Order: sequence, then structure tokens, then C-alpha cells
Amino acid sequence: MISKTTALLALLLAAPAAAADFRDETIYLAVTDRYADGDPANNDIYGDEYVPGNLRYYQGGDFRGLIDNLDHIKNMGFTAVWITPPVMQPPGRYVNGSRTYDAAGYHGYWAWDFSKIDPHLESPGASYADLIEAAHGKGLKIVQDIVLNHGHGGDTHPSVKWHRERGTVRGGGLAFDYYADDKEWFNRKGPALADLLDFNDENPEVLKWFTDIYGKYRDLGVDAFRLDTLVWMKNDFWRDFAAEMHKGKKDFFMFGEAWTRDDFVLLSSYTRLAEGDPMNAGISVLDMPLSSMGTWGPMEAVFKGGNYAAANGIFKHDGLYGDATWLVTFLDNHDKPRFNGANGEGTPATAEQYFDALNFYFAARGIPCVFYGTEARLPGGNDPDNRRLLGAEGIKRAKSDPVYHHLKKLNAMRAAARPLRRGAQTGLLAAEHQYAFRRDYGGETAVVFLNKDGRAAPMSAAGLADGKYRELYTGVKLKVKGGALSARVPAHGLRVFVKGRVAGKPWRLPGGPEYGEEK
Repeated sequence: MISKTTALLALLLAAPAAAADFRDETIYLAVTDRYADGDPANNDIYGDEYVPGNLRYYQGGDFRGLIDNLDHIKNMGFTAVWITPPVMQPPGRYVNGSRTYDAAGYHGYWAWDFSKIDPHLESPGASYADLIEAAHGKGLKIVQDIVLNHGHGGDTHPSVKWHRERGTVRGGGLAFDYYADDKEWFNRKGPALADLLDFNDENPEVLKWFTDIYGKYRDLGVDAFRLDTLVWMKNDFWRDFAAEMHKGKKDFFMFGEAWTRDDFVLLSSYTRLAEGDPMNAGISVLDMPLSSMGTWGPMEAVFKGGNYAAANGIFKHDGLYGDATWLVTFLDNHDKPRFNGANGEGTPATAEQYFDALNFYFAARGIPCVFYGTEARLPGGNDPDNRRLLGAEGIKRAKSDPVYHHLKKLNAMRAAARPLRRGAQTGLLAAEHQYAFRRDYGGETAVVFLNKDGRAAPMSAAGLADGKYRELYTGVKLKVKGGALSARVPAHGLRVFVKGRVAGKPWRLPGGPEYGEEK
């Protein structure tokens, strides 16, 4: 006779696994060369590309540094690590033909060989496969930044070591020369991005080449792709590439970059390349118009004294997207001055302004992405100053920063309630310093009150379902009767009331020194 326990186990094993949903993740973006140097032996391979202190060149960060410090990322509550492109870069420094610019490909966006890993990143016991395995062992996903639009720069000065090969890009055991382009591998119609060797998106063989190359990274265990420079390739190209990537792996998330502050029609068009969610059909995008990048992101002004009403001007376009809850949202990134500007580029940010902004991004619809160093309020102006080395000292320093502790709190709160991760958003209030909305998913509701004022503020919501609610920041329980809910929200604080299942006890975590008290 089969026992009840055995029968139940058999049913569980036969049942289909729950569908993966990347909306349940939060992402930590690391410029690998700027995170941590775990192996100095791979720093200066060619003799002219590693220049400590000169941020246009390699600074030593590698996979060993990431592997050794994955707990720093995990302990803040992040569940995915987005790394900059790991592919091989030109073998030495780059100098343009007029000698007005010089740098090295530490960032990964100047591919020399798409199929090889840059030797500055790997070391014994710390290959790309080792990094993926180590991350998965800690419950972290790997997001690989990928480039299909272009290779490295081709306008080189004769003094560059690889000058004679300045038109050649490689991948999959093949090589293509821009200056002997008999296979029409490159785009010559324009426009092109800087002097970067621009691929021909009208050649189906180029698409096949890239699907073969990136399919191997996907199959290596990468969990998601971030797609660079969407607008430089035709929509049909991205539709077909996404279809091939999804065909080879179930529940594989992809999101792309399209630079715009307010062209919602353009940005949303990429989210409608295919029917279905971007785990298994089409792609999502980075929510550029909702960012707070220094001097560029529309929301920066809101969190540095402006009016919350500006957020409504962005959210009113959400209906254009396939589903706005799949957008990847962010405070700042590696392309513009940090939220905490420096050197007269961008503007400085206080801890309270970080609290206000991060409260918003972790509660609002979308998948939050945080730029490395935010936990230590790393300052930075324009590229490359916004890509300073965090290193062991920065990681250690972060542990005593209130923003580090607040990120732990916010990650725990978001993980506790499905509506905060997947829920559709409905606005409730937009005042100068207060903002409120509700998020609904599967019969559950989260009501979010945000206060960026320097004083506590009473806030309320109406039209809610009656019943029991739990507040995630403090743990307070309350009953809603007549659909009305009121609360006093502290200065630079938030309150999130959830009707439905709550996992864990995020209220047991501190929100950060000198934060959360009534003022």
C-alpha cells in the first residue's frame, strides 16, 4: 500500500514548476571592473591598459572580486546581479586617429571577440562559469549585458598595438573585417554610434551569428540579458532575436535600453514586439523616463525638492506598454552623473534624498535596479567619474551607511508582498511632498504612502476593500472599515499597508540610523 506521504510527494513531483517571474527580483548593477579586485595577476595583461586612478582604463575588478563579495549583494536583499558585457575587449589601449581621446575597454562595450571572455575578468577558479555557479549557489541570478549593434572602435592612431586589425571583429570562430566587407556584415548607410563598427541588421546571417553566440551564454546558465542600444537596430531584428532566445530556454528575461526622456511611443513599442510576458515572448525595457540620473533623469528634480506631480506625468503613459509592471526602473546608472553628483557635474544628494528616491522605486510598479556603490552613496560626475572603484574599502564602508541598511529594509518589504512586486498601479494622491498609490494583484492589495517632506504628514486613502491590513515597515496591524485608511507617515518615510499574504517580517529590520522617527 502506498502511504499518504508517498502519494503526496508523487503529486508534487508531477506538478509543473511554478512559472518564474522576474518581477520578483531586484537587480544590483555592477560594472565588473569597478566592483572589487580579487586577483591582481590579471590586471595588466597588455602593458598599457591598466592605469590605477585613471578611470578611462582598467582598475582591476574581476570575477574573483565578485565571487568573493556576492554576500555583500545578497545580504542587502538583492536577488540578481547585472554585469557589464564580459566579452573580450581590444588587446590594449585605444587612441583615436586625432589623438583627442584615449581609453581602454574595461566596460565591455567594445567587443573584440564576442565568444571569448575578457582575460582581465577571469582567473583560476574564477571563470565566467564559476561566477554563474557561485551566484546560483547563493540564490542570485546573473544578468548579462549584451551588445548586438556594434563592435569596438575603428578610428585608431597608428601607435595603437592592434591598429592593423582595427576593422576586425570576431565571434563563433569567425572574423569579419570592416575594410574588406565582402559579406555585407557591417552597416554603411548610417547613422553609426561614434566610430564603433556598426553591424548590418538587414543581413539575416548577422542575426544568426548573434543568436548562436548569445545562445551559448544563455545555455551556460545566464538568467537574463540586458540589450544595449535598441534604437540602433530595427524592431524586426529584436523581435527575431528575442524569439530565438526564448525558443531555447523557458523563463528567460530580456530588457533593453532605448535613450529617451519622453518618447513613450518609441519606448513602449519594444514591449509589444510579441504577445505574452517578456519571460517567454519579446522583451521589456529600462524605464528611462522614470529615472533620476544626474542632470538627465526627470525624477531627479522631484527628489531634490520638486513636486511629486511630475510622477503622474510619467505614469499616465503606462497604458502604452505591453505591461508596465515588467519595466526595469532605476535611480541612476553608469551613463550619467550619479544621483550623488560630484566635481560640479550633477548635484550632491543627502541621505534623506536617497531614502525618498529609493522608497519610491522599491514601491512603484516595475523591477528596481540599483547601481553599485549606491549603498555607500558613492559620488560621481559624468562618465567615467560615475564609475569609481568601490573595492574592499567601499564595501566595508557601506556597512555603516544608513542607505545600505535602508536597502536591506526595502528589499525585505518588497519580497514580503506580491502586490509590491507584480501589482498593477493606481494613483491615489499626488501632492508636492506626498505621494500615494495602490497596487493590486491576485486579489491582494498594497497601499503605499510616501512622504519626502522634512516633517511627518498625515495621509489617507479611500475606496479600499474592508478587512485586515498589515503595515510592512512597522508591522502594525489594522482593520479597514468603510474603505478608508489613514496613517501618519514620518519625515522622509513610507508606509505600506498590505491586505493579503505577507511573507517574512521586514519590520524587524532597522531602516537605517536616524531614520524612521517622527519629526
